[in-house]
Amino acid sequence: MSTRKIAPYGDWESPISAESIVSKTRRLSAPRASPKSGRAFYAESRENGGTTIMEILKDGIKEVLPDEYSCKNGVYEYGGALYAILPDDRIIFSNKDSAVYILNPDSKEVTKLTGDSKLRYSNFEANLESPWVLANQEDHEIDTPEGIRNYIVAINIETAEVKRILDTADFYYEPSFNPDGTKLTWLEWNHPELPFDAARLYTASWHGDSISDVRLIAGKDREGVAEPRWGPDGSLFFGKEIGQYRRLFRLLPNGDEQREVKADGLDNAEFGGLRWFQGSHTYAPLSDQHLIACPVILGQTRVILIDLESGSWEDVGDSERLSEVMLDSVARLSDTSALIVGAGETTAKALYRINVEGSSKITQVRGSTNDVIPGKFCSKPILKSIRSKGEPERELYGFLWLPHNPNYQAPEGHLPPLIMTSHGGPTSYTGPGLEPRTQYFTSRGYAVLAFNYKGSCAHGRAYREALWGNWGLVDSDDAAEFAENLTATGQVRSGGVGITGVSAGGYNTLRSLTRHPETFAGGVCLSGVSDIKRLDDSTHKLESDYTDHLVLAPGVDKSEKDRICRERSPLFEAHKITAPLLLLHGVLDKITPLDQAQEMAAAIEKAGGEVELIIAQDEGHGFSQPKNVKLWLEEEEKWWRKTLL
Repeated sequence: MSTRKIAPYGDWESPISAESIVSKTRRLSAPRASPKSGRAFYAESRENGGTTIMEILKDGIKEVLPDEYSCKNGVYEYGGALYAILPDDRIIFSNKDSAVYILNPDSKEVTKLTGDSKLRYSNFEANLESPWVLANQEDHEIDTPEGIRNYIVAINIETAEVKRILDTADFYYEPSFNPDGTKLTWLEWNHPELPFDAARLYTASWHGDSISDVRLIAGKDREGVAEPRWGPDGSLFFGKEIGQYRRLFRLLPNGDEQREVKADGLDNAEFGGLRWFQGSHTYAPLSDQHLIACPVILGQTRVILIDLESGSWEDVGDSERLSEVMLDSVARLSDTSALIVGAGETTAKALYRINVEGSSKITQVRGSTNDVIPGKFCSKPILKSIRSKGEPERELYGFLWLPHNPNYQAPEGHLPPLIMTSHGGPTSYTGPGLEPRTQYFTSRGYAVLAFNYKGSCAHGRAYREALWGNWGLVDSDDAAEFAENLTATGQVRSGGVGITGVSAGGYNTLRSLTRHPETFAGGVCLSGVSDIKRLDDSTHKLESDYTDHLVLAPGVDKSEKDRICRERSPLFEAHKITAPLLLLHGVLDKITPLDQAQEMAAAIEKAGGEVELIIAQDEGHGFSQPKNVKLWLEEEEKWWRKTLL
């Protein structure tokens, strides 16, 4: 019989090391399968920061992209879908040099198709009956947010001809051909709209090198249209907001009637993803009878199989392995199987093959790490829902991981310190999937709360739109509401709450520390925003209208923007911060330049506060290189030991 050691929270020894978290980890995304041959591929990160293409074999996997190439693109700065499989199983992709190449996965021969340093390409979609491939093209001839132009183009893989077939809208997302190559679909919107509610879905007929019969399918009434996808039978599926939640709809081949894809009992689920990253794949029609989908309910994913005729559905995933599926993660493999990338409550992100015929079977194809966290050390997420005390009265959601280590327990009567994590976006969200960083801290005796403040997606339209005009107000108040609730209810220690975030989550961290200094004992901010106006002045085209929506409430004149931005910028309220603050920032950050952190640190020092700034010479927005991720984790732990214990 083992005896658990008694030690204070935060002092527990853990087998989960910083080295195990950052070494031999990989990002998995973009599963794809050829509808003709069935050959399947996916994208995987390399240790040098590049991205390769892997083929899925019957008995394993193999890399097919030579080392000198990296499958990546910078369309809309965040990039889009990485590659497409051609009818003959070759692969078209954009390389790190922005040129378009074709890869032969058998010989590993790579051939340049077209390239211009001022042009970027993403979201390739092949016509299965002709040599044409659709793509997003971004022209940086005039490299300013006002001067950049976006198009949908058709690329002829035999002649290398590139034809601009759509050029009148400011923004385009997700072009694709139907299975017989006679139609195409896409999303578009214009300034000053945002895609979250204003994207419009169109179809057109394809004539070999031109289009006709352009039709608006959905989006006329700001319906939150998202993720259009053709089914094997030629049906067009897409997400559309009905009331508060995005539902799936189906337009039958050669028909005009849009039918909702029924999923009885899932009325508060969100189907289909629409984010700043273009190319989300969170569902896949498998046949004319079945569709596999990953709806999200209050931030938690379910993997289900829907009978398209009856509206009945069944779970084909489980929360241990698949409770968080985001972005480009789902692909049809056959009429009865699919590929899914996701994380579970006790399992790190992995690529799975799911067979839905008979009793569902899930097989792991590739894990995101070689160092699996032992199950007995895993803290499981608890969905937290609280009612705010402040106005406006509101329901708030997040996931709480309590301290867990089978070898330790805290002295009787002690409560754990709490690390609150704020997601970026700010209109993103955090799910309950296993995150090694979280387990690093919970196994050492910290509680961790990932809170989805008002403005987070995956919680319904009203929840998301509550941030419009209120950025820096309601979201920072939500942070304080959660901290105060968990301390008042005796779940965590009063005076031992810290807050951290990256990018917009870093802004939330800084803003929470200025607005609620008495609530937080410490803060850690990576690549955070301290001056909203300067962020707005330097932002890229895709987000050039974002700040207006975030800070200007309906009816507020735009002439008030500069004043509001200054009022809500932590830089100008740095003197209010009383908690010690750790700032980390990359020299190469183009989203929030380094001087935002430098000036914030200088302002806190001038006011007599405690601050430390760590600068990474070779990082951009956020830290991604293993040595810098390790540095971030180790420095963060030191900071929490100093401020929370």
